[in-house]
Amino acid sequence: MEDDTRVEAPAPAPQVVDEERVSTLSDTLREKFDMAPDDASEIARVVVEQFGPANEVNDETLDPSVRSIFYTLEAKKILSFRREEYVWENGEKRRGFWWRIRDDALASVHTIPVLDAEEDVYASLPKDAWTARQHA
Repeated sequence: MEDDTRVEAPAPAPQVVDEERVSTLSDTLREKFDMAPDDASEIARVVVEQFGPANEVNDETLDPSVRSIFYTLEAKKILSFRREEYVWENGEKRRGFWWRIRDDALASVHTIPVLDAEEDVYASLPKDAWTARQHA
């Protein structure tokens, strides 16, 4: 008697996504592209998922639609890439490209509050602020 029990391949482990990085990238996308929050969040998640826990992702592993997003983000200096030349075993020279999220671009996006135009900044300074320069 044959055993007709089928064993399924194990499901891939769920990919850990850095939610803080998704949020920061989403904020950056909203700022640089004037995107709707939902769109920015969705694109940020797609980008961050490509990297997983790694700092770089090989361009050859990207789906063409994702690669297109990467090129757009590179144009806004949110992503960058490095190029490396190597030789295959058969002697063929190849170039590899690895993408990286530019943390400096993410950190530099901040909304700076603007003072109310009705408020007189100079009037709020103490009187001696105007005379301190004369005594220096």
